[in-house]
Amino acid sequence: MISVKDVYMLLDEKYPYCIQEDYDNSGIMADCGKSIDKIVISLDITNSVVDFAVSQGAQLIVSHHPIIFHPVRSISYNSPLQNLLSSGISAISAHTNFDIADGGVNDALANKLGLKNIEPVFLVSEKNVKGVIRKNYIGRAGNLPDSMLPAEFAAYVTDKLRGRTSAEFVDGGRPVRRVAVGGGACGEFIFECNENRIDAFVTGECKHHELLYAKENGITLIAAGHYATENVALEALASTLQNGFPDVEVIITRIDDPVSFTE
Repeated sequence: MISVKDVYMLLDEKYPYCIQEDYDNSGIMADCGKSIDKIVISLDITNSVVDFAVSQGAQLIVSHHPIIFHPVRSISYNSPLQNLLSSGISAISAHTNFDIADGGVNDALANKLGLKNIEPVFLVSEKNVKGVIRKNYIGRAGNLPDSMLPAEFAAYVTDKLRGRTSAEFVDGGRPVRRVAVGGGACGEFIFECNENRIDAFVTGECKHHELLYAKENGITLIAAGHYATENVALEALASTLQNGFPDVEVIITRIDDPVSFTE
């Protein structure tokens, strides 16, 4: 019998929950007490994902983004959380710990873009709940096999991320060879790119002043979409669970892929 706690402990071993950011709420979202023989993997837990899990006979959803992020003061009828609980499906999230850990989101994104000599970049120091200072590298950096012009690199990123059009693109005005990546909302790390000798930065979304900084400092910046830059890591998450529990069926769903909304 495989329990929700067993799945959590496997994820904790691979992507330690102790390294999650202080603002995060990764971990067990709901434990309905059922033994697990089928798991659905998704980026988010929405009504569509819950319905899909029900249709597959799954007992557990493992998502990247937590379904409970802020304190819950009430549960609305037909909300994803209410549907999850009424369907008797458990939930675990692996959010910023999965971003940061070896083999997580940012390694998957760097590998998807074909970067070589990948290494951690963008050091973040903070105190944990016990007041102990910890240091996490939130991104990854590596080299392209060959230099590209900024527009060429933007087209390359679009192609690698399943043909999506980049949401924002800043031409840094110089050839791109050393690239940093930060899946999701990591635009704030553009300010650390020059000191890390970065020619181009690929992330999910950016603010206006971050785009301006990139332009003014000669850094190519591609904001390729939050979903697109994190979706690439779902296979790694599924592989971790499948290898850990060979007798459990693990299913990835991309039912809420934004591209499908317009197709």
